[in-house]
Amino acid sequence: MSSGRDELRDELRDELKALIARWCPSDGVHASPVPGISCIKVSRQQQRAKRHWRASFCIVVQGTKEILLERQVFREREPHYIVSPIDLPVTSRVMGVSPAQPLLGLKMDFDAALLREVAAQLDRARPDGLENPGRVIFIGKASDRMLDAAVRLGALLATPDDAVVLAPLVRKELTFHLLKGPDGPAIRQLVRAGSQAHRIAEAVHHLQASLDEDVDIAALARTAGMSRAAFFKRFKEATAMSPLQYQKRLRLLEARRLMVEEGVGAEVSAFQVGYTSASQFSREYSRMFGNSPLRDARALQQRAAVVQDM
Repeated sequence: MSSGRDELRDELRDELKALIARWCPSDGVHASPVPGISCIKVSRQQQRAKRHWRASFCIVVQGTKEILLERQVFREREPHYIVSPIDLPVTSRVMGVSPAQPLLGLKMDFDAALLREVAAQLDRARPDGLENPGRVIFIGKASDRMLDAAVRLGALLATPDDAVVLAPLVRKELTFHLLKGPDGPAIRQLVRAGSQAHRIAEAVHHLQASLDEDVDIAALARTAGMSRAAFFKRFKEATAMSPLQYQKRLRLLEARRLMVEEGVGAEVSAFQVGYTSASQFSREYSRMFGNSPLRDARALQQRAAVVQDM
């Protein structure tokens, strides 16, 4: 019986790998014909680097992704899922890959409304008593049912007209399997109105949406219905950093993106993300990335040009 299950799992993995590879002519994140769905390919080992992890639900069918939040290390061998309902500044790398065996992943933009809908349906059937999940990123083994649904979603990329109707149904099925799994109770808390986890997630979303504004921890704590000390503690448990650290790192990552992807100058980038002092921006940027803003942006642009030429 076990042999039969292993064969089925291998077939699902191979099929999903082929579907993802079809949309990835080169390394990188490639938008599919279906809005909100991307395919990922990475064929070269990476050093640990600071990156902006976008809120998403990703199934990695080949290769290993390691994510660090301060001293917490999240790592799972393939096939696995990575889920976070919020954007996070992380340190990450891809491991165990080569041009012949690249990392391959199917990524779905995070859909909060869908997660709330499925979580509410599950809560009515079987509520859980978990009070505080303690974190906002989840990595675990992808079940056979999850892989089967991912294969059907990947196949829909070739028929966008069909995907308009069917893709939302398959995404709902994937969300159902996720919330029924080991991480389900903790993830459900993050969208359950009134829970401490949901109030912290709302505070994180506020900081993310207002990078150019100063952090008012007292106001955030009042909105969350917590004391300043309790809010600070819960926020750090969820994100592994303080509210000020969270905002600063997202600010610097966004400034880096503006310089590298949009060609915006360092000083303009600094002001766009909320810095009022160019010298302070340069100091904090150099401390985070190990190089000045101008040199770092040039190095990243040159590296991207080399990859494109290969």
